[in-house]
Amino acid sequence: MKKYTALTQNMFRHLARGEEVQYNAFQVKSVEDKLIVRGQYQDGREVEMHFRRRPGKEAGFSKEQFKNIFAFREKPIFHINIRSRQAKQMS
Repeated sequence: MKKYTALTQNMFRHLARGEEVQYNAFQVKSVEDKLIVRGQYQDGREVEMHFRRRPGKEAGFSKEQFKNIFAFREKPIFHINIRSRQAKQMS
């Protein structure tokens, strides 16, 4: 697992200001009390996942929650499949 460096702490500050940030292959933004993570799974599916934001010490965000989200251990409130490789090939 990656260590949380100054770069990652900077990401938390940008999220706290309502900006969208990129973390690995995912776009992350904070809206009200939710974290919205959008990206592509390894199997080609593009998804948008919504998580209830847990408070923490990093600009109001929980480091532990981020670790769990990007290790796919945290279950989203809901997720939306945007498109998949198969759908692109059929069009």
